[in-house]
Amino acid sequence: MKLPMKNWKLLFSLFSLLLIVGCSRNKMFKLAHEYYLRDKYVAAIEYFDRFVDRTDNGALATVAELERSESYYQLGLKMYAKKKWKLAIRFFYLANSQKADEKMDNCYFELAKIAMKNNDIPKVLKNYDYIVTNFPTSELIPEILYNRIKISVDLDDKKQAFADYAILWEKYPSDKYMKKAKPFIDMLMPYYIEEVLALKDSKEYEKALNLLKKISRYPSSYKTMISHEIGEIYILLAEIENNKENYKKTLEDFRLAEKFNPDKKDFVMKRLREICDGFIEAGDEFLQNEMPDKAIEKYQMTFILLPDFQEAVAKIEQAKKIKEDYKKAEKLQQQASELEKKKKYEDALKYYRQSFALKKTKEIKDKIFTMNNLVQAKKAPLDFAKSIILDYKNGIIPNNVYAIEDSMIKLYGESARSSGWKILYSYGEFKYEVRYDIITPKENYYFIWRVDLREKQIYPLNKNSEKMMGISGKKK
Repeated sequence: MKLPMKNWKLLFSLFSLLLIVGCSRNKMFKLAHEYYLRDKYVAAIEYFDRFVDRTDNGALATVAELERSESYYQLGLKMYAKKKWKLAIRFFYLANSQKADEKMDNCYFELAKIAMKNNDIPKVLKNYDYIVTNFPTSELIPEILYNRIKISVDLDDKKQAFADYAILWEKYPSDKYMKKAKPFIDMLMPYYIEEVLALKDSKEYEKALNLLKKISRYPSSYKTMISHEIGEIYILLAEIENNKENYKKTLEDFRLAEKFNPDKKDFVMKRLREICDGFIEAGDEFLQNEMPDKAIEKYQMTFILLPDFQEAVAKIEQAKKIKEDYKKAEKLQQQASELEKKKKYEDALKYYRQSFALKKTKEIKDKIFTMNNLVQAKKAPLDFAKSIILDYKNGIIPNNVYAIEDSMIKLYGESARSSGWKILYSYGEFKYEVRYDIITPKENYYFIWRVDLREKQIYPLNKNSEKMMGISGKKK
């Protein structure tokens, strides 16, 4: 299909216009480039701006932007050489390149120097802050941090001084300004140590410990003192955990105390032994109360603090043996009880004695007493009943009876007679009556007691009998 002549003319006109525009733009780039090569940077920047805004040629646009950046940089250098720092900063900023940034931080640093001469500390700090924030790789940062530390110390801003010192130590440990800053940190340390002591006095041990650990990281002449103070706080924390009976944490804190302050090694060992001695005492008390399992449990707690505590090893072996003895004693007691039910008192007595030898309880002791009485009661009940009366309170009954009898004989001579000791069976198993009568022409004395052979108990059955016992009522 053929286009009309009119349309062909229109297309040719458009093509020609585009060609002219393209040539015009390229000419603008060439002109800017020529100015750039001739160090006419202001003019070059003006034409580079026009070209970049209008061109569609990506490659040329990139070259134009690079040469424009270099033009700004060169203008910045000229201002830098003339010590026109603010103008230099402006040009370096517009250059927007790495090497421009490497010069820009110096400009801010020089402005900080001028502010320092004028004693304008806020402006000094503002320029320093800008460099630290925007140029983190600047070689000037160690010096800036050192300068800020000096300013903060003068302003009594201890936290800021310490913060800058921390950055200096962490990022530039070998820098000369790190060494120069040490005297200033030594000036700050007493302040923090006082704060630690105040926290310690108010028993805020965790806060004190955190602060001490923070300042202990940095080199200072107080490092040993700080380390020892950390050890002291760990000792306090260990005692708190000990009171809570949290013994694993107790040991951990004591060991940390020893780590931070090796001089406390003997003290820590002494305290661990004292705590373990407390476990031993508690175990001994359980053992005395016939609770061997509880005793073993207490003895074993020493191993949390001192795994090779030999006294506890020996005590555990002792408690285990006692535990076995108790089992044997219980078995023997059961056997004795069965024999007692069968009225085999001699055999029961033997087993009760064997049981008592292994486990000394009041119950078994009472059983031995009873069985011994029953054995004698079965063998010779009358003699046993009489002996109970005669032996009562080291013979108080016969002594009193014989005293009355002697007095009656003195009064009445042969007319006074006595029945002697008479033992009669009474109602109830192993119950007997013991009598003694004194007869005179004018007065008579009748003494009678009921004796329980099983329990060796005496019951006076009249007032005269009570008087002979020197008491009132029944007595064993």
